[in-house]
Amino acid sequence: MSPLVKTATACVVLAVVVADVAAFLATPLNTSDPDVASILCPDETTGVTRDHKWITREAVRRNIRQFFLSDPPPDKPDFNPPPSSSLTQLYHAYYGDSASPARFIKAVNSIAAGNVYADSATQLRYDPGIQADAETLDDLQTGLSNRYPQILTSILVNEAYPAARSLLGLSLHSIQKFYSHSTWIEQGNTDILSDLGLPGFAFDEAATPDEAVCTSCPAAQGWCDGNVVKGAGLTTGYYTYTEEDAIDYLVPKPSSGTKCSHGGVLDESAVESAIGGINKDTASPCFSPHYDLHETAAELAVQATDHYLNIILDAVGNDLYRLLFDLYSGSALSIVIDTTGSMGDDIAAVQDQVAEIVASTSTQLFVLVPFNDPNVGPVTKTDDPEAFLDAVNDLTAGGGGDTPEMFWQGLQLALTNTPDYGNVFTFTDAPGKDGDIMESVIALAERGNIKVTTVYSGSISYTSPLTPAVQEGGGEPEEDDGERLITYVPEYQRLADSTGGLFIPSDKFEIDAITPILGESVESVDVDITMLKNLTGGHTVQVPIDDSVLDFEVQLAGYITSAVLKDITDTSYDLMDQTGLEANENIDVVAYTAALRVIRFYAPRYGIWSLQLDSDDDQYSLTVSANSTLSWLGGFSVLDPSPPHPHYRAVDGRPLINTVYYIDVTLIGYLESQVVDVHRVEYIDRAGTSLRQISYDGEIDDEFYIRSDPLPEDPFFVSLCGHVLSGNEFCRLLPVLMTPVQASVEVTATQDQLSARPGESSVATFLVTNFGLESDFTLTGTDDQKFLSDLDPSTIHLATNETGTVSAEFDVPDDAAPGTVSMFTLTAQSVKQTQSVNSAVTQFLVLPETTDLDPPSCALSVEPDCTGYTYNGVCQQKNWTTTATLQDSVSGLSNVYARPEGLHYEVSGLSPATKYPVTLDYTASCCSSQVDMIGVDVMGNVGKCSIDMGVLGGMILDLEAESVGITWVNLHWTITPTIFDVSKYSLLINSYLTMEFRCAELECYYNVTLLDPCSDQDFQLTPYFKQDETNLGGDPAFTSATTLDLEPGAPVNGEQTASTETTATVTWDAVNSQCVGQYQVCYHPYGHPTTELCERTENTEYEMRGLEACTVYVVTVAAVSPSGLLSDQLKFSVNSDEADVDAPRNVVVELATDTEVTLAWDDPLERVNCIDRYRVTYGEIHENDTKELNLPNLLSAPSDVVGGGYVAPLSDRYATISHLTPCTNYRFTVSAVSKSGNVGPGAMRDAATTEMEEIVPVDNLAVDNETTTSLHVSWLANDSCLSYFKVCYYEANSPSENCQEVDEYEVILDGLLACTDYEFHVTFFTPSGNHSDRAYGHGSTEEAKPSQPENLRVTSLTANTIEVSFDPPISNPQCVSEYDFQEINLDTYVRRVQRMKKQTPYLETGAQGLETWTPHLESVFYDLEACTNYEIQVRAVTEGGLKSSWVSTNETTDEELPSAPRNFELVEAKANSLDVQFWRPQENFRCVQWYNVTWSDPSGKEDAQVIAPSSPDEPLPLEVEVQLTGLEACTEYSLTVTAFTPKTHPTDPASLTASTVGCV
Repeated sequence: MSPLVKTATACVVLAVVVADVAAFLATPLNTSDPDVASILCPDETTGVTRDHKWITREAVRRNIRQFFLSDPPPDKPDFNPPPSSSLTQLYHAYYGDSASPARFIKAVNSIAAGNVYADSATQLRYDPGIQADAETLDDLQTGLSNRYPQILTSILVNEAYPAARSLLGLSLHSIQKFYSHSTWIEQGNTDILSDLGLPGFAFDEAATPDEAVCTSCPAAQGWCDGNVVKGAGLTTGYYTYTEEDAIDYLVPKPSSGTKCSHGGVLDESAVESAIGGINKDTASPCFSPHYDLHETAAELAVQATDHYLNIILDAVGNDLYRLLFDLYSGSALSIVIDTTGSMGDDIAAVQDQVAEIVASTSTQLFVLVPFNDPNVGPVTKTDDPEAFLDAVNDLTAGGGGDTPEMFWQGLQLALTNTPDYGNVFTFTDAPGKDGDIMESVIALAERGNIKVTTVYSGSISYTSPLTPAVQEGGGEPEEDDGERLITYVPEYQRLADSTGGLFIPSDKFEIDAITPILGESVESVDVDITMLKNLTGGHTVQVPIDDSVLDFEVQLAGYITSAVLKDITDTSYDLMDQTGLEANENIDVVAYTAALRVIRFYAPRYGIWSLQLDSDDDQYSLTVSANSTLSWLGGFSVLDPSPPHPHYRAVDGRPLINTVYYIDVTLIGYLESQVVDVHRVEYIDRAGTSLRQISYDGEIDDEFYIRSDPLPEDPFFVSLCGHVLSGNEFCRLLPVLMTPVQASVEVTATQDQLSARPGESSVATFLVTNFGLESDFTLTGTDDQKFLSDLDPSTIHLATNETGTVSAEFDVPDDAAPGTVSMFTLTAQSVKQTQSVNSAVTQFLVLPETTDLDPPSCALSVEPDCTGYTYNGVCQQKNWTTTATLQDSVSGLSNVYARPEGLHYEVSGLSPATKYPVTLDYTASCCSSQVDMIGVDVMGNVGKCSIDMGVLGGMILDLEAESVGITWVNLHWTITPTIFDVSKYSLLINSYLTMEFRCAELECYYNVTLLDPCSDQDFQLTPYFKQDETNLGGDPAFTSATTLDLEPGAPVNGEQTASTETTATVTWDAVNSQCVGQYQVCYHPYGHPTTELCERTENTEYEMRGLEACTVYVVTVAAVSPSGLLSDQLKFSVNSDEADVDAPRNVVVELATDTEVTLAWDDPLERVNCIDRYRVTYGEIHENDTKELNLPNLLSAPSDVVGGGYVAPLSDRYATISHLTPCTNYRFTVSAVSKSGNVGPGAMRDAATTEMEEIVPVDNLAVDNETTTSLHVSWLANDSCLSYFKVCYYEANSPSENCQEVDEYEVILDGLLACTDYEFHVTFFTPSGNHSDRAYGHGSTEEAKPSQPENLRVTSLTANTIEVSFDPPISNPQCVSEYDFQEINLDTYVRRVQRMKKQTPYLETGAQGLETWTPHLESVFYDLEACTNYEIQVRAVTEGGLKSSWVSTNETTDEELPSAPRNFELVEAKANSLDVQFWRPQENFRCVQWYNVTWSDPSGKEDAQVIAPSSPDEPLPLEVEVQLTGLEACTEYSLTVTAFTPKTHPTDPASLTASTVGCV
């Protein structure tokens, strides 16, 4: 189990501890999940708990619908999607069914993820100022107001939408928390706090620190009502819990007993007075004491989120707001191109293709990044196709210097400017010299789900990857660049594998044929069905094509030898046949070269297709993608049940090996695609092998979670599979290759650390955790704006499960524009496990130099007056005009516009950051009664003149089909109050039928009847108002609906109109075709219903394909209504034409005797029913004599004749051929004969008759030419009926034998052990398997020199002995008969030698209880000197005297107490000193570490001196002289000298009495 699995287990244990717990969830939790059920208390829950993700998505859904309504598509003036439309339904309604909403949903998910991140990141989840806890409303507002200009400037200045979404999600989190954590609702407020989070707002009525705001609930847990003090100031609850990382954040609840708690079982402060709590986070009383207000809090949170989004919309305008949500139908074209001297052909091809793209597509965004050496860029990012074309045409080839180029830096710039789920195309013919940032760049692409395709026109060289860059000619690395890492083709291939792109090798002359893939990438946003990488050899791939697929594309990159695609009818398409493909009107050959084939199939048949591929030794890759209404987004999350808010925490970066995750599934378009279930998630490796299959039988929704099995260690793709309404299977693949690792990188820096003003610096912190082997980790940081100045440390050493902190310092240049965002990537790569590499990606933001919280001013020249004209029907009769003057004298204006646009408006005097007045002249009819004239300053502050002449009266609102039936639609609408009576409504149905009726109420219903079933109904409702006896028609409202299905009638008159050997065309007539959307055609061979094939068609004619010739088929046709209702079936039969027969299959010999052979076989796979009889021919293999045997009656069972075909049991296909020669090889050929007498190809089978004579054993068995590893064995034998000899041999002492079959009369038994006796036997075998008795023999291999003994080690040590043990040699241990030993005294270099016979093995019990015989090899060396260095040597010796090399080990004997120092005597006496000398001890003198000389005078005064060598390695001398100084003259001294061992053991002392001189 990996460390993270252990961590996850700990979380589950915690979940059990906090059973029946819920929290204000950041994400939905599946209560049926075993890891989740104990966290919630579903039995007590009332209603539905709304989480942050749902609140955010719901608010965006409402907001985008209004945004679309305010700016409808030019071709849809009646655009009015139902109020309940989902996000994908809104997108499809606006942009069309074929447009993919994946990027839009990803943008929404990114905002929601930024919201959830506030509950995941340590620096955010515990912060009361983020979570609206602990009476920190001022901190909440400060954080929101500081973040507001950051959101706006990241959009307005840099269009850094990923950063803006993250910041926006964080602000929405705090805004939403306000309504569930504060007492805003308890105080009786029913509206949102509209200014919350905006600069300049302050809480005026917040509770003071001493103010009593709460009273105790009846109990600390459970529902509580009325515990908020009426009239008290606005407050939030205190929330405390035991969490180590939260210690520095949590605010303890005051002891006054009058403050509110958050409440719930996770809140430890809930038991402190005032007990209970106030949170409205969930619909469960076990966590939310005010759970009954949860629905109100969630609704206000949705409204507040919608309001905040509208404020952002006002600030950035419609165009940038669309880009914030990736709201566009086209795609982006991003090109990274090498412009060095050899790239002229490539550049010209790209220029030609871009010209075609600009002329023929509606590309939304263009990105161009040229790179050379050393220059990269500049980046061209524009939505102007002509500007992009100019930039591409300005590219020229030149320069470059050395071969490697700055590939990765160019790609990095493109990735930071390309929208998520985009495509980047790179063109180069050289290695990359900046491989040090490769891992960070790949991480950036993976994070954005951006496919990177590399068209490589250089030499295919698999040079070792990541080589230090040197100059051409083998010089040193460039001085300016230091040592760079060069990347080659393997790294380009890995880039394609990791991101789901392609690596396309190309010759220069093929570039023109490859570049059409650029246009293909911007014309559609395909979903991936199958993706295989780095294949070699043959592969068969199953490709499920479901009903939501409009067309699909096969991309083959690399060199292949065959590629055949078959549809569900077995119709084949040879992908190697360009001419044949181009001749098919339903096939588009997009690109076709030797190394790239891109082929698109239109209107495909639904079902499982099959693709058969083959190649020589070359690698190739396959991608099958489709244009479909169904796609999905996915990611990995970890269940985090800990406080404060349990949720699924998204994994940032790569996931960890062997870890249980939850797969976050966002299913896009599942309603439109009629998805009925999701039943499987599969992890698939590059080659298509299934690594994990996770079953799922839960409910499906826009978003849900699937619990995963532990992740495999190998990289894998994630495939999601299920079924659509027709029963066909769908599968969708995430294109990013998931690479599980054993390290994580986490952003712990706060937003303050990740931002700075121009000219300032900031330091941000990150955590790197190692879950693998102890290792150094190389740290790499890179950011596209080059703000990073230092990374500390650059290498970090981490043990297993250890975490280290990394600091990144950023220096912002003085000239950096506020609002600039730099994408920063920190990558950590294990030195020991280089595949274990992970990254964290975050944004660094440049803050404004000055704080500007003041919005622009706005003044109107005249207030418009539409009195009496603000009503539908008359408003268009009067126009009004005014002029707004807007000005911002602090930051200057960046944008001025009006919403709605009215009849005409014109802006004058606007220039970037102007501080002068700007005028907006505006004209509109009185139908525009509510208008905003908006000015936005450089800092994003919004000022406006709001004209509000009231809601336009008499306007129909929210016209919708409330319910529908088979022939009726019940319409519902409201109308705004008006002074005019509604005289009538006119309802135009489908532009041709008008109905009139009356409704005098403000809310109306009208049931439209007599409509056609199963049909789309368009409604235009126009109110008419009575004015002065005149009926005035007002502006209409629009909606649409589809009536329910009437069960369609069964088709009639089915007949066959044409046929071939493999096809049949059938037609039928429709009944009640009005409710027929499709026809379901099913067919199967007569008598084989289990092989039935079904397809759907919109026509009343259908071609059956893939038929068996000469076969009767049963056909059924049923009409299918739009909702999937099936009619009764029309049933009839058809016949396929006769065809030539195929060869039989699986011909086997069932019996062979000396004169007979019995054969059996199976029918051919195809055209079986065309067979009338079988024919068998045979002959000896080495002769040309053949005979023919016709067998017309082998089908012993009666045949059923059905439409000209034959059906008979396969078990009766046999024949017995007699009068054969014994012991003879024959070849038999079985052929099928058609009814018309044509003989088909034959299937051959060889067989031999058995032998009759006695089988004699071999003789003259001899052994010669022995070597150390082989024996030559020979023999004699009679070769009659000989098939082979079986030779078996084994060691004399071992029961295991090895056998081999030989055709000759001799064999060399090789691979034997030297010095070993072998027994062997030879057996004669006949073709039928009969054999002789064994003939036995024996022999011995020659002696071989053994290798040196292994693992020599000291096992015991004393002062006078050393015991060693060792293992036998690895090589030729069986040849060892004895061992030589040498003991060398390294201090005296005295050598002693001994020899030991090979010892008897002993029985040893090893792992898992297995017993093995192991040689017991050991020896003891006696009579050694203490404290002495010895070298022990051992070598193996064979019986013949061959010797291995010596193996040695060094050791020092233990210490033993030395004897006393010797010859302690006076050398010279002086007045104040004594010179003495002594000799080292006689015994064990090497154990002396130092000497201690002491002396004392008669008065008892003592002193001492230590004598030790100057270094530990220096030996003490034999004779030691010491001068004792500082003595008194004419005094007698008692002297002693004691030796000490290393372990400080003293010896016996030596004593001496001596006197100083100098007596007077």
